[in-house]
Amino acid sequence: MHLLSDRYESYDLKTDAGAVKHLVSGEKSEVRDWILENIDIAKRLHHITTIVLINHYDCGAYGGNSSFESDDRQFSYHSDQLSRAKRFLSEKHPDLKIETLFALLVDNKVKLLEV
Repeated sequence: MHLLSDRYESYDLKTDAGAVKHLVSGEKSEVRDWILENIDIAKRLHHITTIVLINHYDCGAYGGNSSFESDDRQFSYHSDQLSRAKRFLSEKHPDLKIETLFALLVDNKVKLLEV
């Protein structure tokens, strides 16, 4: 595992509960618009070059662990969601690199899996 601060010299930290879900589903267009507006602002003012999307184990926005038959099914579902969000953002911002990660706790430490 590596810290984002070890990988990037500087970054803007922006979190929105269920952000990937909102980018993919379009159920709440106002939330998706809010996220896209924030990306535009970060590009314009901070000259970002990369977006890192992170979903996590037992996410309440997706109904938590009880919504999945197994940990493998949960990881597979989140991988698909992250891939779809990456494609969506890549179409909107072809100039940005989009990375996708899945976070889970292992021995009380956050482990980030690249998706």
